[in-house]
Amino acid sequence: MKSMISVVIPCYNAEKYIRRCLDSILSQTYSNLEIILVDDASSDDTSKIIKEYASKNKNIQFLQNKENKGAAFSRNLGLSVATNDLISFVDADDYLQSNFYEVLLQKMMEENSDVVVCDILTKYDDVSGMDTRNVVFCGKKNKDGFINNGLAASPCNKLFHKKDLLKYPFPEGMMNEDIPVVLPILLHAKHISYSEDTCYYYVQQKSSVQNSHLSDKRLDLFLALDVLEDRYPRNQENEFYWSMILFNQVILFFFYYLIQEDNAKVRKKYLQKYHDLTKKYNLLSNPFLQDFYSQQGAKHRYFYKTIFEFTMRGFYTLSNGVLSVYHFYLKNKKSVFKESITMDDLVLAAEVQSKIPESSIHLSVVVPNYNYEKYLLQRIYSILSQTKKVHEIILLDDCSTDDSRKLIDEIEKVIGKYVPIKKVYNKENSGTAFKQWKKGFHEASGDYVWIAEADDYCDCEFLANVLKPIETHPGVVLSYSDTSFVDKDGFVIMKTVKNEIDLLKTGHWDHDFIHDGKEEIQQYAYLNCTIANVSSVVFKKEDYDFELATQYKQTGDWIFYLGVMSHGEVAYCRKRLNYYRLHGANVTSTTKKENHLKEIQRVHQYIDEEYGLDAEQKKNIQDRYQFLRKVWSLESGGENEK
Repeated sequence: MKSMISVVIPCYNAEKYIRRCLDSILSQTYSNLEIILVDDASSDDTSKIIKEYASKNKNIQFLQNKENKGAAFSRNLGLSVATNDLISFVDADDYLQSNFYEVLLQKMMEENSDVVVCDILTKYDDVSGMDTRNVVFCGKKNKDGFINNGLAASPCNKLFHKKDLLKYPFPEGMMNEDIPVVLPILLHAKHISYSEDTCYYYVQQKSSVQNSHLSDKRLDLFLALDVLEDRYPRNQENEFYWSMILFNQVILFFFYYLIQEDNAKVRKKYLQKYHDLTKKYNLLSNPFLQDFYSQQGAKHRYFYKTIFEFTMRGFYTLSNGVLSVYHFYLKNKKSVFKESITMDDLVLAAEVQSKIPESSIHLSVVVPNYNYEKYLLQRIYSILSQTKKVHEIILLDDCSTDDSRKLIDEIEKVIGKYVPIKKVYNKENSGTAFKQWKKGFHEASGDYVWIAEADDYCDCEFLANVLKPIETHPGVVLSYSDTSFVDKDGFVIMKTVKNEIDLLKTGHWDHDFIHDGKEEIQQYAYLNCTIANVSSVVFKKEDYDFELATQYKQTGDWIFYLGVMSHGEVAYCRKRLNYYRLHGANVTSTTKKENHLKEIQRVHQYIDEEYGLDAEQKKNIQDRYQFLRKVWSLESGGENEK
């Protein structure tokens, strides 16, 4: 059988990674592949390893550049000798899920698509970080959704037709050479397919080009955009998609790379260059910029707007000064959590926890985990450090791909003799947090359940404060505290969520309260979800409807809380005792706004049917929709894919 896919792999000094890359390709469930490796004059043993593999596999073709030419040259060379109609690009330090080609090929044939796209799983080899699955569309799975995404230009998570690639060769001698190749193919595509059944493993390393410091090569981005403009003109007809491209490629470059530079002298130089290179784009009027601002905390929102506007208006010194103050603040800011938690710390905390007198409230702590190995020790430490008795700890792992289970095994071994601990391992990923919540309730033997997400943390007095109203009011079914938002390193980025949940400025959350649950819904929780994070809540163990929550991807937690509230009283502690971590893997960070709004409307319909909404409440809801449409830019749209 003739192979249908040619795999082009540019290689340069990849001796540490090329075996893993090739092994992942050679072990594919669809194996009839033409594999073309182009070594770009490596100075290590990359070519030696490739020759070793080529000698054992007739499907491997090895090409070698006489001098270093760059990835674009190597990809173009590989493409020129490819004999198949379908092309895949793989970077030598990355690798593939075992069903990668089978899934993409099947999807392309079934849907007769121009391009097939799958998600990217970012994996960290030599930098601290957490493996993160990056969804490659925003909103709908159509052309708009695929273009309005920071990963749109990646060539490696896609399957192309060779004829389309030949129209747009990779421009050589520059970084970001994929922008004027992949984007015009997507923009001109009649149909783009998406598969969620596989993913491309993108490996991050300290030494990679993408992790390097600011340099003039970074500004090749603008050369790449000039080439793109030749291939996809920046005119009124194409304005909508160009706004998407400029936001994801240029504006986010400013926030995620340029302003992160520590050296003030270097940073000022590139702020000026950035201003000069972006004059023709009028970025301040980009329709997606306001949406970006709206997703930031209040302080970050003001900071981002200030430095971007200063830079765009040519006030480099002023912008750089604000950035220097900001960098100084971050460097001198302390994490709210004890750092470098060890097993010895856990043992000591567990020993102290075991000596706390028994309580009339038997509390089961459920810790759902998926790829949170990095945070598990701190999470468990924060649980063991509580001043109230913990009845048991239940660790749920949802088929993590990192070393979470190995760590959980070690945790159970060292603290099991002090605190009852149980581990529950799924055989396959549940696909939704609510199934894990349901399993946690089922496994719990206590009267109350605390779902303590593995990447969140809490103050040592969290339980003492949240359980206090339960001890005096047995009708309380849900007790929660205020929450602070922290970044991936534990730095507080939003001290309180009161402003985010008290949309009507009622002052309801300015003080502790115990309130009838149904009245809480009818007066406050009807408009928006008033509980920011499940880790801030202790639930009375009852027979709740978890299945309804699984019908929602974005608002299932809100629906679940409403169901619990209807069973009894709600208690609230105004102290900020819970810390909710925001990072790349949080659903909050990857919300698909159009679908989110539809789900919010479904929740409001449910509330109206269950409790009845009066005219004023319905007006508040409509005002909320209008606000969300504005900040989420849902009133403007491009040509949808059919």
